[in-house]
Amino acid sequence: MSNVLRLPGTLYSLLHNIGVQKKFLQKNIYPRLEAARKINDGSLDEEDFKKITNYYGLAVPAILGEALCLLRGLKMSDKERTALTYQGAMTGLFDDFFDKRSKSDETVKTLIERPQELTGNNESEKMFLEFYSKFFQTAADFQLSLKYQRKVYEAQIESRKQSLPELNHDEILNLTIEKGGVSVLFYRSVMAHPFLPGEEEALYKMGGLMQFGNDIFDIYKDRNSNIYTIPTTTKKVNDLRTTFKAVMQEAFATVHRSGYPKKNVKKFLHYISLCLCSRCFVFFDQLETRERSTDGVFALQEYSRDDLVCDMEKALNKWKTIIHYVKTPV
Repeated sequence: MSNVLRLPGTLYSLLHNIGVQKKFLQKNIYPRLEAARKINDGSLDEEDFKKITNYYGLAVPAILGEALCLLRGLKMSDKERTALTYQGAMTGLFDDFFDKRSKSDETVKTLIERPQELTGNNESEKMFLEFYSKFFQTAADFQLSLKYQRKVYEAQIESRKQSLPELNHDEILNLTIEKGGVSVLFYRSVMAHPFLPGEEEALYKMGGLMQFGNDIFDIYKDRNSNIYTIPTTTKKVNDLRTTFKAVMQEAFATVHRSGYPKKNVKKFLHYISLCLCSRCFVFFDQLETRERSTDGVFALQEYSRDDLVCDMEKALNKWKTIIHYVKTPV
């Protein structure tokens, strides 16, 4: 009943926050992207632009940032929104240095440690350096952000192990938690309020949960790239669902112990539950339907793109998200 009563307010907050952030992107980010399109030097493609406008640049402030504001009980400042937006906008570009551009570790390290020494060899690098500079100019604690940026860099290097088939379940899960955990702490570091005792652990585990969720929705891409994640290595969707629930419950429990007021914790967890967890449960349902067509075994290599992509813009999937939200305890 509590979830039902909270649904209208949580849903309104989500839609409002997405609208506010879209307007911010249109004013502050879109002009730079249009300039990059005109240059068209081949270093950026539509997928890169989409990551900025529809994914990281949108979700980092509108979902994670706003959730953190619910946790502390104070609205997001313009400075925080700016920092989070440029963090999000540079995230996909940073990932591409590892995934697409095959840059040396030392080159990437120089980009984050001594960006003033570089001007960028192409539009992708130039845009990254611009976004990186604007993010650090507005971060609440430059040294703290740099500390976590280094951890993100190290986690990216470690995640290369996920191309090795000999990794076991626990090793993959640990890499997943680490990559997501340090990323969320990196985003959190730009906000003005100080960390409470226990908050770092709580957000680290929440970040692990979020990365797990990303891996679920990336299952088609990761299968085709031979990346070993918890979703791509599962043999039964129910096992995948069980693991996700265990990670979710542990993360939620640590947030309850973080020291923030109980009412703020509830708002935070309801927001995350609607934005992330419920969507994952919708995808599990879809994957279980596919599993039944292959004699009850999750035969990843046999499924089509339509089988492995969950379109959350469909009205039915939106409705299923609400149903799962109502059933998920926080």
